[in-house]
Amino acid sequence: MFKRFALLFLASFFLAACATVPKIDPTAYPIDKGPKESPPKVCKSAYDAMLPKVAVVNFTNNSTFDYANVVQAHVQGASQRTAVGGAAVGVVPGAAGVVWGTKEKRQFQRDSEVTQRQINAKLSESVEDGFMDVLVNMGGAKVFTRKEMEKIISEQKFQRSGLVDESTLVRLGKFAGVKYIITGSVNNVDLAYKSYESARQGLGKGGSGSWGVDLLGSAMAAGLESQEGWNIGTELTMRILDVETGEILFSDKVHGKHIIGKIPYPNYDALVGGIKKAASKGLADARPKLSKWFTVKGYIRQLRTSPDEKERFANLNIGEKVGLKPGSKMIAYTFEEMEDEDPVTGSKKITCNIVKLPVELTVTDQIQAESAWTTVEGKPQDLKRVKVGQLVERQPLGGQGFMKKMGY
Repeated sequence: MFKRFALLFLASFFLAACATVPKIDPTAYPIDKGPKESPPKVCKSAYDAMLPKVAVVNFTNNSTFDYANVVQAHVQGASQRTAVGGAAVGVVPGAAGVVWGTKEKRQFQRDSEVTQRQINAKLSESVEDGFMDVLVNMGGAKVFTRKEMEKIISEQKFQRSGLVDESTLVRLGKFAGVKYIITGSVNNVDLAYKSYESARQGLGKGGSGSWGVDLLGSAMAAGLESQEGWNIGTELTMRILDVETGEILFSDKVHGKHIIGKIPYPNYDALVGGIKKAASKGLADARPKLSKWFTVKGYIRQLRTSPDEKERFANLNIGEKVGLKPGSKMIAYTFEEMEDEDPVTGSKKITCNIVKLPVELTVTDQIQAESAWTTVEGKPQDLKRVKVGQLVERQPLGGQGFMKKMGY
């Protein structure tokens, strides 16, 4: 019981750091009538918010977990009773009888039936679906579904099983009208049984004289106990291809971990399920990088300020439809036109200087499909720099949380 409490205490410690969603009433303050942002002509392209079309296709499975034959044995039989040394009536399945005599025998006739089934782990498809799910929930891109891609593959006479080379993927992307293709592979599956018996015993003894130290030791012991069993690690590679040029724009590896417990002999289905869960957790670590590639951006269309000017709230022209959620963090930008002169040639050109404001916008509970109210936090002098019309962009998303990295 104490160990359970200690583990709960440890989990609560990490959950306490989680940010809460601001709840506001934007109508409580008057509309700010201050100056508006007037971006220079050279900077207006920064406001372009067209969602690029993205296809997630052809993840390959380089692990040893793919197809497997699973054999199951089914045993059934019938019991028969006979008498020795006297008259007897045999008892057969479904019929009654009487036996008299001095001795009795029982015989069990066994019929064995073996069933063989082939299992396809379908790890590649599972990872593709996972990436699509991440992109759709993240926002910032129009994601092609597998049905849409299969239709294009069929129309263009591509063989699904033959989509292994990236030049073929680029050709497919051009037919589909997408801008980026995300592909990759399941590289490796690490399976190991871990036991922390000696370490757990040492940490869980207590008796240090300090309640805090003993509690932390018990929490760590409980944490080690929950880590015991079959640990599955999955490594994935993802790549982003530019369909226009065929160039690999980005490549990275992510890892996920899942614990399936202290099963003495886990079957193939349990292992594959654990591998897929580990891969799903690893995909969470792709979100920070993907959210930089597929940004969500809009602009401020209204501001409200408290009478003491200590609180400001901004209404954005984007909301849930592009992937914003309560608690999402936003960045605000201001612009200035600059004249750049090349120090060697002396040539001059006009460029756009984008300046990130030292404030943070947090999406509140007041959010709709195409609009969202945010709080604006920063120093008083910086709050005054926030204006209607300024560009806002969602901050890069976070990856796996602490508990998921531990395999829970």
